Amino acid sequence: MVHNCSVFASFARRTSVAILLVLALSTLAAAQDPTGRPDPKKKSTTPKKQPTTKTEPVAPTVTLTVLSTPPGSTVLVNGEDRGVTNTEGKLQFEKLPLGHYSVEVRKDGYNAMLKGFEAGTESPTLVFKLEPKLDDYIREFNGLIASGKLAGPSSPNAYELLEKLTTTYGDRAEVTTLKSVLAAKLGETITPTINQSVTSWKTVTREQLTAAQDAATNALALNKEDSRILAQAAYLRGAIALRAWQSAPRTDAGGDGAGNVTGPTAARTEFENALKLDESLAAARYQLGITLLASNDAAGAEASLLRTTQLEPKWAPAYTALGSAYHSSGKYKEAIDAYQKAIALEPNNATAIAGLGLSRVMKGEKDGVKDIERAAKLDSNNALAHFNLGITYSQSKNKKDWSKAEDEFKKAIQLNTQNLDFQNTAAEKMLADVQKRKK
Repeated sequence: MVHNCSVFASFARRTSVAILLVLALSTLAAAQDPTGRPDPKKKSTTPKKQPTTKTEPVAPTVTLTVLSTPPGSTVLVNGEDRGVTNTEGKLQFEKLPLGHYSVEVRKDGYNAMLKGFEAGTESPTLVFKLEPKLDDYIREFNGLIASGKLAGPSSPNAYELLEKLTTTYGDRAEVTTLKSVLAAKLGETITPTINQSVTSWKTVTREQLTAAQDAATNALALNKEDSRILAQAAYLRGAIALRAWQSAPRTDAGGDGAGNVTGPTAARTEFENALKLDESLAAARYQLGITLLASNDAAGAEASLLRTTQLEPKWAPAYTALGSAYHSSGKYKEAIDAYQKAIALEPNNATAIAGLGLSRVMKGEKDGVKDIERAAKLDSNNALAHFNLGITYSQSKNKKDWSKAEDEFKKAIQLNTQNLDFQNTAAEKMLADVQKRKK
């Protein structure tokens, strides 16, 4: 019985294994076609393997910044035009691959500049300061200077060219140098006119004075800090004002027909301003003395003219004017000495000789009239000589001399239409007195 049970258990185990094998084979058969291959219509229960994605490495880049002076410059990278810097002189290139580059910056009127660089891990900044291309302009400037074309109204001229260069290049060292050169050249044209306005006041014209003033204005536009030119500009304004005052019609010895203030106050102010800027400007000192004489300030004129002779001991007109100042104060001896110094410098100075003669007459030297007559012969058109003769003859007790005085006063007034030698109103008053005495 025990044996039978053992046999039965063994049989049962074998039967179970057989059943399991049959089931496995039937399942496999269901998944295959009759040839034994898997049926494509049947879905496989085996999970599919997903394909892997391959990531490509990203090449490193940098950002290049270009800064240019001046702005508005063209930038070329490896010879290729890549744009223009903005109003701040900046241009940026993003995502520039690593490597060697050559960068060139150009602008009309400037020398181009080329730089090479290696684009590495850091974003570079390249700074370009272009030098102006001024060689052609400098040659043109030198040519204009050599030909005397310093400023307008003719064009082209050196001043006009400098305005253009200043607008384009600002205060470049070369432009600043050219300004100094032109300012000095303009100053050279001013000095002769100023000297002539002292040594030969009657021959210098209003146009010459105005042209010199324009030159001074242009020079100051180039160099505002030049105290010498500032003083010269003030002097020329004073000289023009003095000439205008002298030439204006008058109703009396001090005022003019338009009712303006007595005396050449505008001229005096400008001469005083000139001396504040440059006290060594002898011309301003001289003309200040002349205006003080015209304003009946003989003492002030004397001091100013005496200083002038110290600054310019070879100026005959300064001694002549000093003689007039002394004469006006009744210092006839001092006046005679001053006139004689003027004559020693200029032996044929008719104005000084006429002044000498009148001072001698007023001092009681009757032979002084001969000096005045000699002056009239040296220069028959010298109004002061005829005026002084008129004064001398008018003081005579002989009525025949009064007629001579009348003729001399008339001739003096006729020759002195612009009041450059003296105020005609004074001569007209003396003429009226003589004519009244003759009646």
